[in-house]
Amino acid sequence: MSAPSPLRAPPPVRFYAFVVFAAAWLVFWVQPLAVRGILPVLGGSAAVWNTAMVFFQSALLAGYALAHFLVRRASPRAQLAILAALWGCAALTAPVGGLRPFGEAPGALPPVLWLLGTLAGALGLAFVAAATLTPLVQAWLARCGAGAASRDPYFLYAASNAGSAGALLAYPFLIEPFVGLERQAWLWSAALLVLAPFLFVLWRALPGSRAAAPLAAAAPFPEPRHPEPLAVGRILALSAVPSALLLGVTQYLATDLASVPLLWTVPLALYLGTFVHAFARRQLVPLHLLARLIPLVLIALAILFTLTRTVLAFGLVHLLVFTAAALYCHGALAGLRPPTAGLTRFYLLLSAGGLTGGLLVALAAPLVFADVYEYPIALAAVAAFLPPATFAFRRRHLLVAAAALACVVGGLVTAAEVFEGFDDGLPLLVAGMFALVALAAPALLVLRAKPFLLAGALVAVFLAPSGISLHTEEVVARERTFFGVYRVIESGGKRSFYHGTTMHGAEWPRPDGSIESRTTYYGPETPFGDLLRALVRRPSPLVIGLAGLGTGSLACYARPGDEVRIYEIDPVVVDLARKHFAALRDCAPEARVAIGDARLLIERERASLDILTLDTFSSDAIPVHMLTEEAFESYLRVLAEDGILAVHISNRHLDLEPVLAALADRLGLAGRIKRYESAETDESPPRGSESSVVTVLARDEATLGSLDLDAGWVPLGSPDRVRAWTDDYTSIVPLLYWR
Repeated sequence: MSAPSPLRAPPPVRFYAFVVFAAAWLVFWVQPLAVRGILPVLGGSAAVWNTAMVFFQSALLAGYALAHFLVRRASPRAQLAILAALWGCAALTAPVGGLRPFGEAPGALPPVLWLLGTLAGALGLAFVAAATLTPLVQAWLARCGAGAASRDPYFLYAASNAGSAGALLAYPFLIEPFVGLERQAWLWSAALLVLAPFLFVLWRALPGSRAAAPLAAAAPFPEPRHPEPLAVGRILALSAVPSALLLGVTQYLATDLASVPLLWTVPLALYLGTFVHAFARRQLVPLHLLARLIPLVLIALAILFTLTRTVLAFGLVHLLVFTAAALYCHGALAGLRPPTAGLTRFYLLLSAGGLTGGLLVALAAPLVFADVYEYPIALAAVAAFLPPATFAFRRRHLLVAAAALACVVGGLVTAAEVFEGFDDGLPLLVAGMFALVALAAPALLVLRAKPFLLAGALVAVFLAPSGISLHTEEVVARERTFFGVYRVIESGGKRSFYHGTTMHGAEWPRPDGSIESRTTYYGPETPFGDLLRALVRRPSPLVIGLAGLGTGSLACYARPGDEVRIYEIDPVVVDLARKHFAALRDCAPEARVAIGDARLLIERERASLDILTLDTFSSDAIPVHMLTEEAFESYLRVLAEDGILAVHISNRHLDLEPVLAALADRLGLAGRIKRYESAETDESPPRGSESSVVTVLARDEATLGSLDLDAGWVPLGSPDRVRAWTDDYTSIVPLLYWR
């Protein structure tokens, strides 16, 4: 192999920009592609994306480290050899996404370990290859001597992030709806290989020696001075906080809606867009204006965060505040970039900081915090990076801020406690507390002179009200796992089970001392009660399949001799149900409980089920892979000829009826739906049925007719409103309740 002979003139700057843009497009196209393929194995949990982000950030750091090594220690010839080897390995592992070194399911492995190992085996080398190009091509441009562009090649980082954001926005709207996952994997691998000749053209423009040079003697830049430790720490921190915010806001959105590419890619695209703004040659929003805006929006969001967590009402507010915070942090970060001699080290630090934020949120926080505290803490941490105000901060300012903080926290606690019992309007006391909060909150701005004090005050506003309210409840048990946060709460004899923000079942004692388990969405008056009572009129024994356990309420409809099979992804839920609730103990002590994703377990099921209920919510979000055409074909395979499929589709944010209607139409199923509204009663103990929406499907109308359902069960709506979901296509946008 001969040494490179430089071209008479380097390629146009737009050629460099194209390569960087294309490489970034590939890096961020493969992320939703890979996670979309793995998501069903882990129950569609919102934690899948956040954990995967840790892998992607680690692989990005590896790519930047490789670029740093190539630029500082490798001759042009060695650079070409290493890149050729890397691209050759990527070609041998095509298409991306297929290799699962730990098997097709986690088994006994912790989900986090299985997920990280699977991603590393499936696309590790290819991802690192693409990630290397952003800093490497910038360094090549700096070496080739192309005028002003070579003296300040950081503008290519804006092109890189534009490519990243473009891929993320294109994925849910242009790629996912029209291209299947397997074809996407082949197209991605082919596109990566097509970049090879473009890289060769850029490499030939390097002014290298004609003779082979030892690796250590080929540094293309003079060795830069090491930045001060304080500057290094600031670069790491300014990178880590927006990364932590990115995962926090994504989890906030996905917990109660669905874990789907749309909700992954929009926050990530905004995050990358703030990099584009920060590293562009001209910034539209000045940093000093953002510094004035950040305290205002953080204080406002802290109040809204305490009062409500309704995603559709305030999700946009969270995204706007996240964007403003990331704009400020990344703008400050861009101001710390060194001359081109330190370019690759700067990107290495930036990537290391991003990985640190991801590790803290996705891996460390679930081990340290019993609830999702990491997101509000990251929001408050943004204030610590603000420049101090110019006015002299005196003791009276501290007293004013302390009094204001006490008023805000006290007002929010009182408002939340009083509002809890009122559904028909705000009582006078709550209105007064809101007024107190509104009047006192602006006084917190005096802490703008001491950014760390402002950050501490924001932590108090974010966390103190919920913490105080939480301690007014009698928490019997609290657990946090890969699949969510669980709480068992007892109040007035009623014991309730919460997953995230949503109650998933409750029990209370009857006057005779026994336990009433058929409550909430599973009471006798509910759609599930209708179906189970109708079904058990059939001759015994029946085989009843329950996808999703909760407290086990549905098992209490089984008769002696009936067989109950339960499919639950999280063993902690099984432990909580057996330890703190009576349903399994009293109603189905012999129930067979299988641990794993319900869909995958049902695909391996050998029994013939008379009824299968789908109640696999994660907080308020249903895993979308449970509602695809391929999933329903698996359910039909295990259902008896006269079996029925009951799907719980209650949701505060999504109208899932059109999806079920489209699936019924595609598969030729008969379907009914019932929307049940609970009525308030003064009974003691209460009947306890909660409003719910349930769909029942069968192979034919005769099977549904044999159930003798009441008039509340009506035919499913028109299937024309949405496309039937498949494993390659899901879209929640047409299903959102915009109210």
